[in-house]
Amino acid sequence: MNDQLQDLLSKVYEEGVGKANAEAEKILEKAKADAEKMLSEAKSKAEVTVADAEKKAAEMKKNTEGDLKMASNHTISALKQKIIDLVLSASIDKGTGMSFEDPDFVKGLIREALAGWKQDASLSIAEALQSKLDDGFVSSLKSAFNSDLKIDFSPQIKAGFSISPQDGSYKLSFSDQDFAELFKSYLRPRTAKILFES
Repeated sequence: MNDQLQDLLSKVYEEGVGKANAEAEKILEKAKADAEKMLSEAKSKAEVTVADAEKKAAEMKKNTEGDLKMASNHTISALKQKIIDLVLSASIDKGTGMSFEDPDFVKGLIREALAGWKQDASLSIAEALQSKLDDGFVSSLKSAFNSDLKIDFSPQIKAGFSISPQDGSYKLSFSDQDFAELFKSYLRPRTAKILFES
């Protein structure tokens, strides 16, 4: 009986150990499968994250290159315009400024501008020219307009003069800056072509 009990115990032990080993094997396989699944999911997420980061980096690079190109074009354009302005200032501003310092030139311009004027006028002349224009010239202008011409010397006008109706509804300005700007507006495209095209 002892042998039978011993056999029965051995059999129960072997079956228990076998079941435990089988159960442990299932748990290990499930753990391995879960680990592989988690690893696969983590790998997929990492790939998506890397692809996203690469896409954003490519967009940022493209935008930065576009911004740099636009800034470069604006800078070159501004530099060209500055060169044109300097060339025109050196050639035109100086010449017109000197002309408007010449009292005979200004007298001629005033006479020509007033020649066709049909209404009461207000003439403002640069204050700097007051000492250069003789009283006879001012008197001759007033007599030509039957004393309906109002003349003043303005510190606001740097060089030249302006004419307006006495009601002040508009004003015609004849200054060195006005003439320089007029000439510059006609010369800019041609000057740009001369300076920047071979």
